[in-house]
Amino acid sequence: MLGYIKAYKPELKVKDYEIYKGIYCSLCKKLGKRYSPFAQLFLSYDFTFLLLLKMSLSSECPALKKNRCHYNPLVKCKTCAGEDDNLNICADTVIIMSYYKIIDNIYDSGLLKKIAMIVVFPLIALMYKKAKRLSPEVEETIALSMKEQKSTETNENCGIDMAAEPTAKALSAIITIGEHDERKIIVLKRLGYLLGRWVYIMDAVDDLEDDIKNNCFNPLKNKFNDVYLNQQEDEFCEYAQQILNTTAGEAVLAFKLLGINRFRDILENILYDGLAMTANEVINKRKKV
Repeated sequence: MLGYIKAYKPELKVKDYEIYKGIYCSLCKKLGKRYSPFAQLFLSYDFTFLLLLKMSLSSECPALKKNRCHYNPLVKCKTCAGEDDNLNICADTVIIMSYYKIIDNIYDSGLLKKIAMIVVFPLIALMYKKAKRLSPEVEETIALSMKEQKSTETNENCGIDMAAEPTAKALSAIITIGEHDERKIIVLKRLGYLLGRWVYIMDAVDDLEDDIKNNCFNPLKNKFNDVYLNQQEDEFCEYAQQILNTTAGEAVLAFKLLGINRFRDILENILYDGLAMTANEVINKRKKV
């Protein structure tokens, strides 16, 4: 995941922001301890949301306590006390998804980015072997998704719906790992599917210009390959806004069906305001191209 699913901080209460930051720092600390400080570089707010959601559904949640930040010892940050299965699963997911993302970038990026990915690949490959052993269900899900993605991208008629399907299905499966309540599993699958679809579309919108220049796959190229030459920017932005808003709206409806135990205000902020804020930022940036 790429850091698109994040909170809209101006609308968060101070106490909620402290919790949100504490969950982020907890996952950062877990990555450093479970893998290496290098692993912390792959952390994004998408995984913070995943951990928040999993903890919100758990019957128990570890308390937050103050610790020294590994990167800046002069700063104290709140992190989860003790061990937590959700923290471990999310940390493993960060590594596994980053591993496959780097492989994808090696084969589908410009020269400079390709070289950078080749340099870091041996390090992420070592951590991936451990993550695969610790969380085989996550690895199997993501591996299958990447295989389906490659197959999908070879279809010359591939549109945005077909292209987003593997990512949507992968997050749908990952988000339910560890949950045993059948009703919640059904709702989580729907929520995960919609968020996975939203992230894929968001990435396609964000990367369209680079993918056109580098002749890389992007399902939006079939519809907007001449978006810059033909001055179709307004049409493109309207299309992107509509499909992203519709997908986010359906995700909100699914979330409302969940019975969560904590963090409701933070999760609602992310889904109600954060998704819209991120979409607006990317689309408004494109209007300036």
